[in-house]
Amino acid sequence: MNKVLMESRGYTFKSNLGRACSAKLFTQLCEAVQYLHNSDVVHRDLKCENLLLDKQHNLKVCDFGFSKRLTHAHGHVVLSETFCGTSTYAAPEISRNVPYDPKVSDVWSMGVVLYMMLHASMPYDATNVRKMVRIQIQHIVNFPDAPSVSPEAKDLIRTMLNPVVEQRTIISNILQSSWMLLQGRVEDSAEAPHRRLALSREVLQRKRTKRMRNFQMSTQNQGRTVNLCPKNLMSLK
Repeated sequence: MNKVLMESRGYTFKSNLGRACSAKLFTQLCEAVQYLHNSDVVHRDLKCENLLLDKQHNLKVCDFGFSKRLTHAHGHVVLSETFCGTSTYAAPEISRNVPYDPKVSDVWSMGVVLYMMLHASMPYDATNVRKMVRIQIQHIVNFPDAPSVSPEAKDLIRTMLNPVVEQRTIISNILQSSWMLLQGRVEDSAEAPHRRLALSREVLQRKRTKRMRNFQMSTQNQGRTVNLCPKNLMSLK
């Protein structure tokens, strides 16, 4: 039976996932979406409710009801004009009914997911969508005082929630960001406390490539999976 862990409906929750758990799960999300994008498949409804955890707490992406395979014309992606998804996770170009590149819009949704993982709350109040979009296009991202997150994490989230699509970061840059690389070093140091490891970008990339090779994407529950949503968030800690 599935257990609901996160459910984002605009509420504020008492506990976040924590830095280490967030970094692990968000890395897996990046690798999953990167795999899709490299295959010219976009999800278009990335949100906590569509992220599952198996019994080893590995993340799986589910619910591909809005997904599509991209087409190209004259060497460029044909922009999507199907304005779908969930308003609290949707990029402003979708909320404004502007034709969009779904790969870029997926990155915005991932930024909202990371914010939720670290803060257990949404970055924007969606009770008034027009007001929310006005705040988004001004590139305003407010971070609560508690739980506190590092400046590197805040910078990463801001690059993902950039309203200018040409300036929004891409997944390969997310994986190479200072916050992600720092979490990789911390993780490896914990695995081998007898020696301090200062892994290079190349070593970290090789590790991620290996994980990507072993990555299995699931569109349905297999075995004991849990929904990555904020209701029972503390059970992951």
